[in-house]
Amino acid sequence: MRLQFLYAALGTSLVGLSEAASIYLVGDSTMASHSASEGIQGWGVPIASGYFTIPIVNRAKSGSSARSWIRDGFWYNTKQLLKSGDYVVIELGHNDGGGPTASTQRGSVVGEGSETVTVTLANGTTEVVHTFNYYLGVMIDEAKAKGAQPIISSATPNNPYENSATIVNSPSRFEGYAKNIAATKGVPFVSHYKSCIVLYTSLGKTTTESYFPNDHTHTNAAGAVQVAKAFIGGLKCSGAWGILSGYFTSTSNAISAMC
Repeated sequence: MRLQFLYAALGTSLVGLSEAASIYLVGDSTMASHSASEGIQGWGVPIASGYFTIPIVNRAKSGSSARSWIRDGFWYNTKQLLKSGDYVVIELGHNDGGGPTASTQRGSVVGEGSETVTVTLANGTTEVVHTFNYYLGVMIDEAKAKGAQPIISSATPNNPYENSATIVNSPSRFEGYAKNIAATKGVPFVSHYKSCIVLYTSLGKTTTESYFPNDHTHTNAAGAVQVAKAFIGGLKCSGAWGILSGYFTSTSNAISAMC
């Protein structure tokens, strides 16, 4: 009887603990975890430590695109983990160019509508390829159906000082695509591209380029920390609606908006 009374008294808090919200990360190698031997690190690694008061689940896949996230089952497997109250940050775009017939088999159809192209893959099977926005729209709709809150984040910039003494601010078409699908679907949008440009402008060429030791796309561990901070800064811009601010730690609260 005493044990039953204890369960009854604590039941609400126990359920609350079991149903605590999580933040799921959907992305590519710029977000994914990497071994030390690779010399690069995705921003999804440092963001998981000290920036939020709820867990981060980094599901990012190196080499992936919006198309491959749907086709190869990465999204399906992630969707199974979602529960009501969770958040899903979707940030893709680095691997989505090249068009549907590219040998990488990850490019989407150019445009933002319902256009499709049917292609034959290397294994002989056929695939109906859609636009980038179609794939993001599927993820948004299916996350919502699970009671989760999608957040669209635009892809981070490549080294903006590459071959230039001054910063080059030249977003790809996927920046606009991401912003537009977020508006169409009525979900928060973080311009991670813009927040990184704001940060890199303040840091300058020498410091920024030290974060890109291997190529112009992937940062090292120190750079990943800066990109994570830029994401927090982007969350503080109007397009993000203040989403996730209730879970900020003191570290995140101390980061200025980067808009």
